[in-house]
Amino acid sequence: MENIAITGMGVISSIGQSVDEFGHALSAGEVAAGPTPWNNEDGLENVWMSKIENFNPNDWMDARIVDGTDKFAQYAIAAAVQAVKACGITELDPERTGVVMGTACAGAETIAESQRGLDSDGPSGVDRKLELKAWPNMAAGQIALRWQLHGPLLTLSTACASSIDSIGTAARLIERGECDVAIAGGCDASRTQVILIAAGRYGMYTSQPDPLKACRPFNTERFGVMAGEGAGVVILERADLAKARGAKIYGYVRGYASLSDSYHPSSSHPDGRWETRTMEKAIEDADLAGGSDDVDALIAHGTGTPLGDIAEINAINAVFGAREQRLKVASIKGNVGHTAGAAGVMGVMAALHSMKESALVPTAGTTDVEPSAEFDVVINQPSPGVLNTMQINGFGFGGQNASLVVTRE
Repeated sequence: MENIAITGMGVISSIGQSVDEFGHALSAGEVAAGPTPWNNEDGLENVWMSKIENFNPNDWMDARIVDGTDKFAQYAIAAAVQAVKACGITELDPERTGVVMGTACAGAETIAESQRGLDSDGPSGVDRKLELKAWPNMAAGQIALRWQLHGPLLTLSTACASSIDSIGTAARLIERGECDVAIAGGCDASRTQVILIAAGRYGMYTSQPDPLKACRPFNTERFGVMAGEGAGVVILERADLAKARGAKIYGYVRGYASLSDSYHPSSSHPDGRWETRTMEKAIEDADLAGGSDDVDALIAHGTGTPLGDIAEINAINAVFGAREQRLKVASIKGNVGHTAGAAGVMGVMAALHSMKESALVPTAGTTDVEPSAEFDVVINQPSPGVLNTMQINGFGFGGQNASLVVTRE
């Protein structure tokens, strides 16, 4: 890809509800980790979440929209408002603007609440707007409604690779000439009580008393996933059109790949072979002159799970381990938890922020890096250095592997 510019960004996260706040918090190594709303109920003892505090949907949309949307869509709308404002396009072309959003959990919380209402109060306890709130496509649909857009309107649900896939798909739409501008990203709201209990019973995390150890990507001692929530949205635009109107360009989408692992419903192959191939294909798609040697740093998927981190370590080693200059790597899940459908796009924003600051953000929570890593996991403080090309990984349940390459110019 050579003609896909990123001209706007917006984010709602547990460490900031603007792009500037989010970037500053990442560089400072801030961690948002606190008790779940069901703290110390059976099955949720000493379990931590990264929740968004003080989000007021009425700041971003009118009361009618608030009443008809689940929180996952509200986060997406708020992030999209920021991104559209930042891009500087005063009037989006209705038929030449697409919307591609990703989500993993969608309106699970609304469904759970209606089931609870049905169990306690009968049919009157079911939210009459359940379908409007809960269906996965409603975040994208509400964004299109907001700006009266009639271009491609897509929702991808590829687990925790969703927003990498949404950005890659949106870039392909522009590349093929199906639209000139795309609003792309991902969103998910906080997990329900039943999902958190199920995740614990499945072994996705280990209860322990220190919230600052809830998520420790690539650490020798790690306890698994910390749930997170939020949304991130980027504006993709034909670069020639963006330059012609004098737009501020944050970076460029250069390469994208998405492959199936086909190994296990919840685990990647232990040797990371298909994560490896996905990264390789994204680099090939970017057509970098020096191949993997041209990648200056990587925002890893890095969930902090015992098995998942090893598979990704093996994959990163396979792609980058033979380099003379060790690759710099970071994960942001120690800061914001696992934001599921929003994880990839937040990683893209972390990459763009790092490029702007010429310093890769640190991996919060990590103190002792897994010795098998043949790369440098940045911890404690940002690692200075010019960053012109960065790669972002997103891997998910169901064998979803996705990777994106972005550049400064």
